[in-house]
Amino acid sequence: MNRKKVIAFLLSVILVAFSFTACGNSSEPGKKNDDELKKAPDSIELVDETGATVDVTAITAATDQNGKVIDANGIFDKKGHKIYSTGQVDASGLPIYTTGKVDSHNKPLYTKNQLDSFGNLIYYTGVYGSNGKLILTPTDEAPDYTSNDVPKNPIIQGTTTTTTTVGYTQSNKDKDKPITVITDAKGSFMSYFGGKSTDAFNCVSPCKDGGFIAGGFSKSKDGDLSGISSDWDGYHSMVLKYDANGSVKWKYIIGGDADVMISDVTELKDGSVIAIGYTSATDIDAKSNSDYMSGMIVRIDKNGKEMWQYSFPGDVESTGEYISCVSATPDGGFVVGGKATSNSGFFNSTDADTIKAFIFKFDKNCNIKWRKVLTGTMSNNISAIDVNEDGDIFATCVTASTDMDFSGIQYYLKASLNTVLLKLNKKGNLEWAKYLDNTGNSEYNSVVATDDGGCVIGGSFQIYKRADGIYSKTYGGSDGNVIRYNAKGDVCWATPLGGSASDYITGVAQVDGGFAIVGHTRSTDGTFLGQKLGGEEDGFIIYLDDNGKVSTTVLLDGSKSDRAMDVCTLADGSAVVSGFTKSTDNAFEGSGAKNEKAFVGKFVTETTQKTTTTTKKK
Repeated sequence: MNRKKVIAFLLSVILVAFSFTACGNSSEPGKKNDDELKKAPDSIELVDETGATVDVTAITAATDQNGKVIDANGIFDKKGHKIYSTGQVDASGLPIYTTGKVDSHNKPLYTKNQLDSFGNLIYYTGVYGSNGKLILTPTDEAPDYTSNDVPKNPIIQGTTTTTTTVGYTQSNKDKDKPITVITDAKGSFMSYFGGKSTDAFNCVSPCKDGGFIAGGFSKSKDGDLSGISSDWDGYHSMVLKYDANGSVKWKYIIGGDADVMISDVTELKDGSVIAIGYTSATDIDAKSNSDYMSGMIVRIDKNGKEMWQYSFPGDVESTGEYISCVSATPDGGFVVGGKATSNSGFFNSTDADTIKAFIFKFDKNCNIKWRKVLTGTMSNNISAIDVNEDGDIFATCVTASTDMDFSGIQYYLKASLNTVLLKLNKKGNLEWAKYLDNTGNSEYNSVVATDDGGCVIGGSFQIYKRADGIYSKTYGGSDGNVIRYNAKGDVCWATPLGGSASDYITGVAQVDGGFAIVGHTRSTDGTFLGQKLGGEEDGFIIYLDDNGKVSTTVLLDGSKSDRAMDVCTLADGSAVVSGFTKSTDNAFEGSGAKNEKAFVGKFVTETTQKTTTTTKKK
């Protein structure tokens, strides 16, 4: 991580009706961080060193795509392995359970919870017929769980994969309030930004004045990016402030002699803006202090003027780190999450040759309040973070590690990606953690804290079996999934979204009556049945109700490639989507895109009210 060295570098160009502000400094940030260089960050203890064992359970195969419970129990074999229903039954009505394992001929193994004369489960190999039904054949082989034995450092309570669903119920304080039901959603405006090269808004965040801020990256040096330095190379980045009607109030652009990437943005309690990411540049104030790249933080005042830049400290012996997500905290500061390969700077005393997923808490002047890391020998990254009004922190960590702090994860394939969901209190202490692993990849890069003390996460998964004990249903090669947790870490519901092609979820926001989910798809069936694919891929915004059921879908379609990358909710209840488009027609008519054009779009829902609820009690 790289520590900031303050050198004034100011570039101001007046453009039409708003200012174009680049590097300039006011006060030096992080003055109190020197002592942190002498100390190792605290590890988030996911494993129990006492050796206590707990049940390792799985997520769904308990619910259908709308969160309805199919099988809430599951069964155990003689060795204590928990097995879940496929959602299918045989000709006699007996449930068919998947083991998540294969026989010596690589055929999937199933059971119907029948015992032989020795008390052992009877197993079957199975294939799916043309009608989608399982055809079972008895076999003498049994599942081999030797690669899935209880790990050396067993998982502590609360760090297992998610359990069966408990349903969602309104809180007592809201039980007498009418329920909002989303019936439709319509676009209010679509605004574009960029030039003739690559431009994208990969993040968007609401502001207290009713507007919003969008952040992203660019390779353009013309159009809306006219006036930037001709010496800048690689990617440069931008932060724009919009009012609620989509008018630009100011824009801030930062670049250098190498990539300068903004990954996320948030507004602090005082109205200033924090933008985070990484820098590989050598000629700006927030230049890389490591061999490759350094985590970077920029603070911008409410008028769009840079207040300071800060790079994590490091040295040329370290590869570096990057910051991937940020969220404001109720005390006026902020938390960031990311990934570090550094063995210097803020990671000077951590294990060498490892990759650290980290969460740092800062005050508004970039002074560190606490540091937490998760360490493993494979890739690990805090990919999304959000904070509720009590200061509780929810974060997703995408990992390929199975050792050190991640020794509780039991992989089916080497180096596959899985996700750990963390809840920390405002002091950085772990309250609970949940593993989401499967036979393929499970990558959740979006999280939003809900007003009931829980959270909702969104992401994508791939599995190599029809159902493998974690996911009861897969539409295609890659599908989206949305999961709601209550404050205790119980799963309220899980909703897969997708079709037979590739589908990805990239953003989640809570709205009145449910949740706005954004991403991109190549499918025209499944969740997108009846939708016509505009081009290579389309963005989408899907509204789910409080119980995870799809309310309405809006396709952001053009004749070329279009992606929605993030979403936030404004003070008026509308949702703003950010992303990029290559299209100039359909939903993106008038974009003027030459290559990839950044966009923000506002969507307003139509709702009705219900006075009673039929939600499932916990």
